Amino acid sequence: MNTSPSSTPGDPLSDQSLSEDSPGEGTSLLPEDFQFSQGSLQDFDDCPRRFLLRHIEGRPYPAPEAEPIRENERRKERGVRFHELLCQEQSGVPREAVRRQASGDEKLEVWWDRYVRREPVGETGRTYAEISLEGEVAGYPLVATYDLIAERPGGTFEIFDWKTARYKPERGQLASRLQTKVYPFLLAQAGSGLTGGEPPAPEQIKMTYWFAEHPDNPETFEYSDYNAEVDEEDLQDQVGKILAGTERAHFEKTEDRTHCKFCTYRSHCGRGAQAGNIEDGSSHLEETGSTQADLDDVEEVEF
Repeated sequence: MNTSPSSTPGDPLSDQSLSEDSPGEGTSLLPEDFQFSQGSLQDFDDCPRRFLLRHIEGRPYPAPEAEPIRENERRKERGVRFHELLCQEQSGVPREAVRRQASGDEKLEVWWDRYVRREPVGETGRTYAEISLEGEVAGYPLVATYDLIAERPGGTFEIFDWKTARYKPERGQLASRLQTKVYPFLLAQAGSGLTGGEPPAPEQIKMTYWFAEHPDNPETFEYSDYNAEVDEEDLQDQVGKILAGTERAHFEKTEDRTHCKFCTYRSHCGRGAQAGNIEDGSSHLEETGSTQADLDDVEEVEF
């Protein structure tokens, strides 16, 4: 989408500028070849305007996520490195060789040692690290790259997601995240390649978040036919709302300004140019880091 000539990165965008250059009346702004992910769906859930700016218009980020900027970047880079180490370990690289790659970064060494001591994955038949699956929702592709999917000897599957944020979210916050819905839903829909036949039944799936800063307090969510039905309805409903946006002004700014504090588009929206402090807002930031995922999903997202 073209940017209005009167708007520049960093300037608040008026609803008038957002309504220019629209496609035909009644036509969705969403490109026909768009692929949904938990990251894009979460953006829409947090703020429809963020979804518009980021995923439809592809606008550049005019503001930093958090201050101090370099410290924030270091935390994100360390989180990505940790995911890379665990991917190597699950792909068969000897642990001592992986451990050497963590040398020189004290925090990374601590995370690795905690992982080795706790053995969060446990006994498995097969594991699939950094595996991508593609299904569909409301006729559009739905994609995800998983940190790890572990197949148990009994034929059940456990999804693992590695988290490196300083603060651990409340279980209720995790339960409401799109990632907790999309990942098991997609595995039940598109996981036939892992089984060689039918994809895993919802009752055969669970999802675990393991926290490097809180290694003894993982959060596990069981899945079921009921969860799958509810999630499918919720996801279709959300995509329907996105498709209903035929004018840019339909993608309104969130009324919950806590989502703005660490949003890179806050100056675009006239919600302030000063970034939130990472020490004040760590509970609102969550580092994710699939090494193969879209960068949209690698950067910190707000809780």
